[in-house]
Amino acid sequence: MTSRLEKSYRLIKVDLPGHGKTGSIGRVTMERFCRDLKALLDQQGLEKVSLLGYSLGGRTALSFAMLYPEYVDRLILESASPGLPTTEEQLSRQAKDKGLSEKLMEEGIESFVDFWESIPLFDSQRKLPNDVKKALREVRLSQTAGGLSESLLGMGTGHQPSWWDRLSSLKCPVLLVTGEEDTKFRSINREMAERCPRATHRVVKDAGHTVHLENPGIFAKIVDGFMIK
Repeated sequence: MTSRLEKSYRLIKVDLPGHGKTGSIGRVTMERFCRDLKALLDQQGLEKVSLLGYSLGGRTALSFAMLYPEYVDRLILESASPGLPTTEEQLSRQAKDKGLSEKLMEEGIESFVDFWESIPLFDSQRKLPNDVKKALREVRLSQTAGGLSESLLGMGTGHQPSWWDRLSSLKCPVLLVTGEEDTKFRSINREMAERCPRATHRVVKDAGHTVHLENPGIFAKIVDGFMIK
């Protein structure tokens, strides 16, 4: 997907804490990472950027837009959420993520990836071509148990701030993208669109949670159309 966008835009791809090549770096909160991202943009001399994020990356992009709105020109969120609306839900999710963190450290990365690939949220990925599924699994297996564990405990949905009550304050244009088969996030994003004054919600057919993988051509076309408005 990014190769289609690289022809038209300068892309800066950032590994989130505990993911990609960051490995285990300690527990990083959403607020701390957003401060680090601001420092990176300042270092690069970038006063305004368009942010695109998927899932955790989408929650992070939204958090950055809330904390540093002056830096954000446009916001593109794929299968993302504003966090959890109540303290009870946050505490429940924190307990669940603590259990996942312990599972990771006790059973190792391969066992965790097997479990992760089996959850209903990713059912639609079973339709992906075999080479894409193989590449995706290799990326997942390349992570470290320690890094992912720290990510769950630092930037998990239950630990981040809830932005539901502040969505109406977003001034920049917002694109929300969800897959038609991802009923949970389709519903969440429908409500987000109702609260964001400048939000557009696009639902992609024949796709679930990972729209950029399941229908990359349509996803890139939607993003490009949003950027050139």
